[in-house]
Amino acid sequence: MARILIVDDEESIRELIREVLSPEGHELLLAADAAQAFEVLRKKSVDLAIVDRNMPGASGLELVAAIRRNPKTAPMKVLMCTAASVTKEIDEAFAAGADDYVLKPLNFAQLIAKVAKALASPPRGA
Repeated sequence: MARILIVDDEESIRELIREVLSPEGHELLLAADAAQAFEVLRKKSVDLAIVDRNMPGASGLELVAAIRRNPKTAPMKVLMCTAASVTKEIDEAFAAGADDYVLKPLNFAQLIAKVAKALASPPRGA
């Protein structure tokens, strides 16, 4: 299965996403902020990142943009996780390099479907 990085400053959200995706058989890595995410990405290859938009320090938008600038991580899929359903904020997620987004509060079936769709599509640049 896939290696998925979950990046969210709220531990309860990280754990909830882990609980939802664990039965799918993925290897799940957790990070509380962009700095921890960069550390994980430095050590391991990741197929998909689920990134919270609003975090202290570097935002999810900044993290996604950095992922896209790095040739090692640029091909990975990224889902932006946000409570913002405002079109402008969703557009910003896509502009930063997100492949798709999921809204909070999380719809578990939608999350599983979007993860499966992202993993089934070819890597960026392929």
